[in-house]
Amino acid sequence: MTRLLNPGDTLAIVSPSVMLSRRESINLDAAIGYFESLGFKIKLMPTTLTGLRHTPDSDKEKARDIMAAFAAPEIKAMVAAHGGASSLRILPFLDFNVIRAHPKPLIGFSDTTSVQLGIYAQTKLPYVSGFLCEYDFRRGNIDPTVDRDLRAVLGGEKFFSEEGSCLRGGNAEGTLVGGNLSTLSDLNGTPYYPDIRDSIILIEDEVEKPYKIALMLTQLRLNPDQEIVSTIRKGLKRTGGYCPCRRERTEATKCMCQEFKNPIADPGFEGVCHCMLYYKSL
Repeated sequence: MTRLLNPGDTLAIVSPSVMLSRRESINLDAAIGYFESLGFKIKLMPTTLTGLRHTPDSDKEKARDIMAAFAAPEIKAMVAAHGGASSLRILPFLDFNVIRAHPKPLIGFSDTTSVQLGIYAQTKLPYVSGFLCEYDFRRGNIDPTVDRDLRAVLGGEKFFSEEGSCLRGGNAEGTLVGGNLSTLSDLNGTPYYPDIRDSIILIEDEVEKPYKIALMLTQLRLNPDQEIVSTIRKGLKRTGGYCPCRRERTEATKCMCQEFKNPIADPGFEGVCHCMLYYKSL
């Protein structure tokens, strides 16, 4: 494995999702102290402590910080301060040509998955999933397992997990791709959905109900890459907006087709249309 960081390198703290509030900054201070104890310099990007906002302007500001970190030669890696539910919104404001020219890893998990996978889909740039500054210091100290594995990854050392249990044994080879399952599902149908064919999928989620987990896993299996979505959209253009999966050209088969309109009228319905182009959540 390639060493990601060396002592003396600068690590930028960014907020691709929720901007850290002053109340939560004590956990960020602990994370900064942790990275400094490993010998790294810290650069706090401007939007990290400006509070929680969800506006088009704040999306651009957060994207601007990330692009500045990518472009800065002294910054060798980035780590997300916080999770949340909005990092998908900054993807249109990222310059992937600049990112390709200045590759460096983004460390994070949960909602940070949107940015990590969006960048991976566009550039094939690896990332590190499994650590967030504020989250991992909520109890005062970093979990020993997270500490051990993070040190190993940053230092380019091989490691394996002794925790957990195996449901089905075997051997597999492939590119390791994944992150938060709900966030990965949100990317489906966008230009930022990664090609997961011939990959080993590593996913995490902690608050979703079992039936919803099953639905999202089914969505991954049925729609594994954006080529399918692209083909369906080309078909819609060819048919003048009628479902390319149907021979009939009626109002009932015009996208969004009646077959999907009927169930989504029910507030309790959650699911995908038959061609996997649309998804309704609860």
